[in-house]
Amino acid sequence: MKIDKNKINIPFCIGAVFLICVTIIEFCYILKLNNGLFIYTLDDPYIHMALAEKIKLWHYGINTNEFSAPSSSILWPFILAPFSFYEYSPLLINIICAIATVFVISKIFELSLNTGDKRINNLFSSIIIILFVLATNIVGLIFTGMEHSLQVLLVAVIVYGIITEAKDEKIKWWFIVAIILAPLIRYECVAISISAVVYVLIRGYYKQAISITVLLVAFLIGFSVFLVSLGLDPFPTSVVVKSSVVETGGAIHSVITNLKRSLTNRQGFVLLFGMLALLAYVFSGKDLKKRQIALVSVGAIFMHFIAGQYDSGNRYEIYIVLFMMLVILYIFAPLINKFTVSNKKLDVNATFVTIVITIGFTILIGAPYINGLFALPIASNNIYEQQYQMSRFATYYNKPVAVNDLGCVSYKNPNYVLDLWGLGSKKSLELRISNNTLDWMKIQCSKSSVGLVMIYEDWFGQEYPDGWIKIGELHLGKQQFTVAQTNVSFYATNRDAYPEIINKLHLFVKTLPADVNFIFEEEAGMK
Repeated sequence: MKIDKNKINIPFCIGAVFLICVTIIEFCYILKLNNGLFIYTLDDPYIHMALAEKIKLWHYGINTNEFSAPSSSILWPFILAPFSFYEYSPLLINIICAIATVFVISKIFELSLNTGDKRINNLFSSIIIILFVLATNIVGLIFTGMEHSLQVLLVAVIVYGIITEAKDEKIKWWFIVAIILAPLIRYECVAISISAVVYVLIRGYYKQAISITVLLVAFLIGFSVFLVSLGLDPFPTSVVVKSSVVETGGAIHSVITNLKRSLTNRQGFVLLFGMLALLAYVFSGKDLKKRQIALVSVGAIFMHFIAGQYDSGNRYEIYIVLFMMLVILYIFAPLINKFTVSNKKLDVNATFVTIVITIGFTILIGAPYINGLFALPIASNNIYEQQYQMSRFATYYNKPVAVNDLGCVSYKNPNYVLDLWGLGSKKSLELRISNNTLDWMKIQCSKSSVGLVMIYEDWFGQEYPDGWIKIGELHLGKQQFTVAQTNVSFYATNRDAYPEIINKLHLFVKTLPADVNFIFEEEAGMK
């Protein structure tokens, strides 16, 4: 069978090959650093997988004897549930989502770039897709093991749906599905979905706009009702802990604080620049449909400004950065087309200048993400040297433990895990916030028969409850990149638990990776 070269999506193929090659390189370096073991770059994905394990058993929570809502996503743990036994499942799902995102981006480019020469279109699209992969941390998101790869895919589909409507004046079913699903994958996508619904509304699709709104509100409220029926708060604990706007119920002071944070954050400034460019088009653009798209896009970016987050994990703001970049590309693509074509002929010099400028913008926007690719294996190694080793000892100890980093220790651990920080324990969160002393920690551990505690001392003020015995500290072997602290303190909560813990620890430390150290308290005292 002869293949029609004109039907091959060359930009997608090149972008997908680039994505896969970078992913394989990162994967191999991770295995090399972790003694042949793959570990995600964050501890958080293990929270989702631990929850997915329990969902598979028809229970919602980390521990089978109590309910909890530690996941930042409504649907992601349910998606993982059938595959919760397989640690690579989030990685494989994320790779598929990343490749699909590249495909959707290539389709958007087909509708945006038109120099009059298919070969040049392919060249431009291929280069820009590779730059998009770098500038939106698509590879980095894969290795977080989190739901962000699926989130970014849905955002790209929403942008493609908006552009398709602008071209064909038709609302596609997959566009509607993406609008509804996006906030169920990550709450932040409410900003994107609201903007998309507003666009659908101003384009005159009233029935579709109402239907989407009703379904979306029903799903979001339905999940909150489900959590409340379990005795939990309306929002997942992780969302409450990490979002001051949600925690305060949208109080004005928290909104203002978040707005100030956005305006002083590097990527927040990038978003501000993009928002101003879109605002300029709203007031001066000639294409009405594009002006409408620009207007609703400004609304989405502003909503992220007042309620969104940014962090060193390079993941919270990616969805809105990608959204903004795709919209800007579509709206201002005619300038590229016009600049590179002179008298109906391709201007080689102008084409070269355009490529150089595009690369410059990519570096400006995506510098933190490009740097993050070089540090990605170290991020994985941090989790391997700290949380994974804690998990190994917790299962070896084979009794209830308490931690402040819930993920690795709770995954594939049949024993009770008390989360003193509160993501996996509503009671711990309430007590931590409302108490001025650490007595609550002692009471919580006693109620749960916890003999071993593994925590960051700094998170709880350097002190520990009376009766606890400090055994020692687990010290990170390499440079700190993704973990919150380099040292984890181990405590026995009572004298009865102390002998077993210290005996097992003396045996366990012999199995630690070469550059990871455990310093016992008596050894520290002798130095």
